[in-house]
Amino acid sequence: MGIFTRLRDDSPEEAVERGDVVAGLAFAAGVAAALGAGGDELRDLDALNSLVWIFLTGLTLGFVLYWILGWALAFVVRRLGGRGEPRRARHVLAFSFAPLVFALALWLIWPPLLLGLAAWSLVLLLLGLREVYGWSLARAGGAVALALVWLGALGVGLLSVLALLRRVGE
Repeated sequence: MGIFTRLRDDSPEEAVERGDVVAGLAFAAGVAAALGAGGDELRDLDALNSLVWIFLTGLTLGFVLYWILGWALAFVVRRLGGRGEPRRARHVLAFSFAPLVFALALWLIWPPLLLGLAAWSLVLLLLGLREVYGWSLARAGGAVALALVWLGALGVGLLSVLALLRRVGE
C-alpha cells in the first residue's frame, strides 16, 4: 500500500505532482461508470459514436465521481476525526479507482466483469482510508457508508425541493 502511505504528505507540492495521475484515474472511473450505464446499448452504436459517447460520458461521470463523491467522503472523514485537507480524501478516492483502468478491456470481454473491478476499487478505498488516516477497516467502511448515506439524503432533499417547486409552478 505504498501509494497510500505517500498520500499522508498533503503538501501543495506533492498534490500538484499527483494532479495528472488523479485526473487520469478519475477519467478511468468515469469511463467504467459510462460503460456500466451504457450496457449493451453501446454495442448497437457504430464504433465512432460509441467512442464519442464513452469519452464524453466518461469525462462527465469522472468529474462527478471525483468531486461530488470526494466532497462527501472528505466531509464525513473530517467528522470522524480525519486530519488534513479535503484534497487528501479525494486523492485516496482517486487512487482507489486504479483497477478501473482495465474497464474497457473487461467490458469488451464480458460486461459483468466491471462489478469485480468496482469491488476491487472499494477494497482499495477501505485500505487507503485505513492507511492514510490510521483507522480500522470498520471505521473506514463506516466513513464510506456514511458518505453514501449523506449523498443519498442530499439527493432526496434536492428532489423533494424540485417536486415542491414543480407543484407551486402549476
